[in-house]
Amino acid sequence: MKEKFVKLTINHKIKNFNCGDNDYEKDLTNFLFTNAKPYLQEKMGVTYIIENTHDTITYCTILNDKISMSVDEKQIWNRLNRKIANEKRRKSYPAMKIGCLATNKDYKNSGYASAIVDFITKHLLSDEQFSGCRFLTVDAYNKPKVIKFYTDYGFKFISEKDSDKKTRCMYLDIAKEQEQK
Repeated sequence: MKEKFVKLTINHKIKNFNCGDNDYEKDLTNFLFTNAKPYLQEKMGVTYIIENTHDTITYCTILNDKISMSVDEKQIWNRLNRKIANEKRRKSYPAMKIGCLATNKDYKNSGYASAIVDFITKHLLSDEQFSGCRFLTVDAYNKPKVIKFYTDYGFKFISEKDSDKKTRCMYLDIAKEQEQK
């Protein structure tokens, strides 16, 4: 079966997809079927899908974001801020957010989630980018395998105050990724 990479449209027929049975996996499955098209229609997010003839293999919804200074986390902010050459330090920086990223349970650990993150970072590193965007962010479910996926990819935690929450705010410095390529 040949996979194809598509941008979700209002008329696109979403194929079979089930992320799994945990609460957060059900949330991700539900988002694809009930929220992805309204997000697109309301200009809140754009969803990209890898699919084959029968299944949606993986999907990712992206939207605009920003990383903002937290008074409580000055040490983390200062470390992040020092990496950016500018005369005046800013209180926020432009980012793109991975709103949802999920893989069909039948295709887990097959590299498709990484393929979509690669697509996003490649787009952000492109010379033809549409607007300025320094960071890629995600509110990752605070589950060991999810956190490992993002940390293995190079994402770092924005803060430690969400360490006991349902999701962890994480970021990837796109400029740093570009230097390494």
